[in-house]
Amino acid sequence: MPPRSYYNSPRVDDYLALARAFFAEDADAAAAFAEVERRPYIESETHLASYLGISPSIIRQILRHPKFHYRTFKLKKADGTNRIICTPRTYLKVIQWWISDNILYTEQPDVSVHGFCKGRSYITNASAHSGAKHLLNLDIRKFFPSITEEMIVGVFRTLGYSPAGASLLARLTSLNGEAPTGAPTSPAIGNLVLAEFDKAVSAAATANNILYTRYADDLTFSSQNRINEDFLATISTLVQSSGFELNLKKTRFLGRGARMDVTGLVINQGLNLPIEWRNWARGYLQRVVRNPAAFIDHRSTIAGILGVLKSIDPTEDRGLTQKAKSALRAIQEQAS
Repeated sequence: MPPRSYYNSPRVDDYLALARAFFAEDADAAAAFAEVERRPYIESETHLASYLGISPSIIRQILRHPKFHYRTFKLKKADGTNRIICTPRTYLKVIQWWISDNILYTEQPDVSVHGFCKGRSYITNASAHSGAKHLLNLDIRKFFPSITEEMIVGVFRTLGYSPAGASLLARLTSLNGEAPTGAPTSPAIGNLVLAEFDKAVSAAATANNILYTRYADDLTFSSQNRINEDFLATISTLVQSSGFELNLKKTRFLGRGARMDVTGLVINQGLNLPIEWRNWARGYLQRVVRNPAAFIDHRSTIAGILGVLKSIDPTEDRGLTQKAKSALRAIQEQAS
């Protein structure tokens, strides 16, 4: 089966050419759909398989035995409990990549959304709140497991697909009736499920002179004035009406007297990395510089640290940025 790179530059002309070549009887319907929706026409396994260049029997086999096409394991969370991760195996993963690139990511989320959006990140999410005096951090409890197959069908219906097409796509992007934590399609589906919610929350926040952003299941509100309990109650009602619930243990009201964290970054004075992370990075990089031979296989980790530092670049971390560059040079020289 071809890799993701074979598929990830979708063009409407390609959809139409494949339709004419492999399901000519539906080519007119495919053309009409693509003209309006700018997405591939899908009513059956045959249509989807034709775009992917695989046999429809592969898709049918996945639909019959979906559990066989996932690898499931536990990942311990910070609170000590376990998160169940279900990652698709190769064939289903490539199919889900294709669905993500050609269908799900063609719809741009609301400006308040910073997770899993092109050009946005946890850094832009935190940066939006820089300079605020008050924060309210909320977390949606069991976000992906709360996204039902019915919700996923609704996502594909809003993207223009018929009941048959939406049901097929939902079955390929869900497991045991929910969005799998670990599937490449789940983040984009989550954003689309919450599309109307994000608009409603943004409107409520704006009416109270509050700024709202969301990064996956993390909801952040900031203001120059104190955010009260009544506003929290309003947001809680909107969360529940959307089919989710808040994790009350992670609800936090923060002011300038506390460390104001937004998606792992500190915004009290500009945008900064937490001191715990800086201390860890400083010690780790020092060990790399002292003994680069032991860290030959850590190039991607060091490059990631450097990327984070260059993106944030607070004044106090400029020395740390140089240390990361030195560590990267040291292992490159060791490898050469």
